[in-house]
Amino acid sequence: MITAEGALDHQTPRGKVPAEVARRAKLHGRPVLALAGTLGEGAQEVPGVDACHGILPAPMALAEALVRASELLTDATERALRMIVLGTRLPVVMADEVPEAAPRTDVAGRRRLSQADVAGTQRPSSVR
Repeated sequence: MITAEGALDHQTPRGKVPAEVARRAKLHGRPVLALAGTLGEGAQEVPGVDACHGILPAPMALAEALVRASELLTDATERALRMIVLGTRLPVVMADEVPEAAPRTDVAGRRRLSQADVAGTQRPSSVR
């Protein structure tokens, strides 16, 4: 499920549409991506939102963002969906599935991940 809002922040759970979309999506076991013009404090902690992505590609005046809203939202949606598609093409490797004594390459000669390579990779990003 994809939803969007002008600002995703600590106020979002207090009645903004993305919070209700996320709540309803979770009732059906669906992941939620929220797009927002600005990602404010608390954007990463909105209940039910699995990921968020900024709409603006660079800082710009509010007046310009409003005039270009349709274009910016379309572009942001495409960027986000390209990331999702990329993610579906990555191999799934769980830390407990990779024994420490496993060969360092797979049958195609690609480097395999060790437990140390994947340990802690499931934490949410702290990059803002």
